[in-house]
Amino acid sequence: MRTLNSGKNFLVTVSLMVTMTLLGFVTRKLFVNEIGVEYLGLNGLLTNILAAVTLLESGFGTSVVFHLYKPLAENDQPRILALLQFYRKVYRLIAAAVFFLCVCLYPFLGCFIKNGDHLDYLTLVYFIFVFNSILPYLTAYKNSLINADQKNYRLGTINFVYQVGLNLSKLGILYYTGNYILYLVVESLFLAGFNVAMVRKVDALYPYVKSRMTHAVDAVTKSQIAVNVKALFLHSVGGYFMHSTSNIVISSFVGLAAVGFYSNYMLVVGTISTFIMQVINSMAESVGNLIASEDRAHVYEIFKRVFLINFLVSGVASIVLLNTLNPFVGWWLGDGYILPGAVSFVIILNFFVVGMRRSAMVFKTKAGIFHQDRYSPLLQGVINVVLAVILVRWWGIAGVLLAATLSLLSIGVWQFPRLVYRHVFHQPLRKYFLAYGQYVLLTAAGYTLTYPFCSRSWFASPLADLLLWGAISVVVPLGLCTAVLFRTAPFQGLLIHVRRLACR
Repeated sequence: MRTLNSGKNFLVTVSLMVTMTLLGFVTRKLFVNEIGVEYLGLNGLLTNILAAVTLLESGFGTSVVFHLYKPLAENDQPRILALLQFYRKVYRLIAAAVFFLCVCLYPFLGCFIKNGDHLDYLTLVYFIFVFNSILPYLTAYKNSLINADQKNYRLGTINFVYQVGLNLSKLGILYYTGNYILYLVVESLFLAGFNVAMVRKVDALYPYVKSRMTHAVDAVTKSQIAVNVKALFLHSVGGYFMHSTSNIVISSFVGLAAVGFYSNYMLVVGTISTFIMQVINSMAESVGNLIASEDRAHVYEIFKRVFLINFLVSGVASIVLLNTLNPFVGWWLGDGYILPGAVSFVIILNFFVVGMRRSAMVFKTKAGIFHQDRYSPLLQGVINVVLAVILVRWWGIAGVLLAATLSLLSIGVWQFPRLVYRHVFHQPLRKYFLAYGQYVLLTAAGYTLTYPFCSRSWFASPLADLLLWGAISVVVPLGLCTAVLFRTAPFQGLLIHVRRLACR
């Protein structure tokens, strides 16, 4: 059942992502053409600023989902209801606190925008973003239930209608009016509609959640949640400093337009990152159940397969990006939107480093390991911000991104695997880094083999060249990896897993 649900989640997610990727790139091109790159930069800046306020959530939802696994497996409805009611109460308080902090933050908004005096309707834009940030908190407790129960695929139709309808509406607004405010209002309306539809679907799948009978979470569980939330708060703060401050530093020291240029690259890289994360997440809830029910040796074997998948998608995607990212942006938006080669290289380097640790992160999270490394993300985030503020003065955008690279290498690369190897697998960490080193060498070899073919033009059409370069960047590295890794246990186990899925 775990395998079947993971497969369903993955297929639904991939189908939706392919559709949304195509619509998203068309929407972005129209946005840049009709509204301008500075308002695109404003979108990225406000998203990062408001992410600081939403740190109040502190990973509370992650902890509650972790505690839902066992009662869902046992169909313990009173305990499920107790957790959901507790979750709802806390999130309503968080939503109110977030709104209050957003109001307090507004007078200081100009401090983060270099030369932004000419921007229109900044107040209205800001509070539309505030509304979009708060709304999901009001329904998050029901979304957590369907996540923990591995039934995300049951929201596939709702997600499809929401995403396609939203993007088609955006395209229409951009094409016919070019009105930025209308663009944002429609986004808010669709978000509200999605949340209403999601709540109704959860109510239909789990009728008992509509019960008005009050249930209380026991003191032991509350204590465990409190311990995890304290640790996750430090993780959240560290994660914010690590991943959500780049736009703020770039906007403050370089300008909003630079944020817009960078955002275009991050749309491409972020789309691929989301796909990789969905591949890993499609197995994530199964991992939680697996850790709770299987012996450590079997869990370790599954991890090695997941790590192999993690490498294959991250390594191949990195090679594709190295060979095609700048040419793609030039074809998509125009040569005037291409960033220097050093900037795109560091973007891809960070993409690879972050991508390669996702499997360890999933196993760590699903094993409920939150407290042991509570200070590490905060330290990593502080290193990132300090280095970013220093290096941006010398190297601009490239300096901000290089700061992220250095902070990741200082702590982020080894901390997650150290914890899962010690507390989950009871294996020496050197085994992880032996595999990691082999995967890095294979990625470097794959790029070396493909670069001569992807550094020259083969056709008169830039799109045809991009397609050929992309195909070469996928086929050659996968062939190399298959030749080198075919006889290894993780690869053979992965083949067996694929055959079982195909037979279903």
